[in-house]
Amino acid sequence: MAASPRASNALHFARWRGVVLLGVLGAWLAAHLGGRRLGLAPTAPAEPVADAARARSWRRPRGAPGAAPDEPPVPANFLRAEPTAERARARWQQTLRWRADERVDVILSEPNAVFYALKAHYPHYLHLPDKEGHLTYWELPGRLNLGALKKLGVDPSRGYRHYVWHTEYTWQLAAPKEGAQATVLFDAAGFGWDQLSFELLELIKRIVYFTNQHYPHRAARIIVLNTPAWYGALHSMLKPIMSDVCETKLVFLSPQQVAAGDLTRWIDAANLPAQYGGKSRLQLGESRHEKAMRAFVDKANRRAGVRPVQPLAV
Repeated sequence: MAASPRASNALHFARWRGVVLLGVLGAWLAAHLGGRRLGLAPTAPAEPVADAARARSWRRPRGAPGAAPDEPPVPANFLRAEPTAERARARWQQTLRWRADERVDVILSEPNAVFYALKAHYPHYLHLPDKEGHLTYWELPGRLNLGALKKLGVDPSRGYRHYVWHTEYTWQLAAPKEGAQATVLFDAAGFGWDQLSFELLELIKRIVYFTNQHYPHRAARIIVLNTPAWYGALHSMLKPIMSDVCETKLVFLSPQQVAAGDLTRWIDAANLPAQYGGKSRLQLGESRHEKAMRAFVDKANRRAGVRPVQPLAV
């Protein structure tokens, strides 16, 4: 017997939401994996943008082959991301222009009023290192509270600026070593339909754009935790657009594997929170990196006379 129009519409809507959810997760992973096969690199502006702050902030020893006298040498992660030094240099020049346009070189001297609100209503943390010494970076999208962020006036533009701030803090202060990478952990537990919105999609689009182009090859690996039953579909969707290198970086762990302690393959149990199969009592958000970040933000806010937006009690 043929399905009723109402049932057909419900099935169509469920499938559409499934596609959107896969797309959200896929875009997030793409932002951290990087790689030219993703086709996300923006077109370079027609004219370069001069910015003295850019030159001061990114100045390194001169003399890089083929570089202009005052142009900072191409960073190691850009050289890893491109097949030739020439292409890496061109991509780096695009990044210098983007940094000037977005005033990225001075972003850490600016106040960050939404820091505490975003940390509370979209948990994301720097945490203890993995076995190779890479900093670990955790995101918990299942605890995203868009309603609270909207009430606090944290729109996609403010979220985007915070994400740029957080990325700069990570590579300038928390892990400043040339070519440093992080192990990224994405906990999919609880991530579902109620987190989806046009605002979230817009924010992810902007994050994918700048992280893929301007912070390439910063992820040593990406581990998706507590993957739902449909994670195989996500992996199948991503595989055609990933390079072989990206493919080796992406790991999916089911709730059973997380509970069994499979994460200790990459992170010592002493550095892994107990809820993820480790032995550490240090909670996410309480590492020395997070404490230093809070102190840094508080100082910048006080200096600018800015009162931070406080999270809602939920």
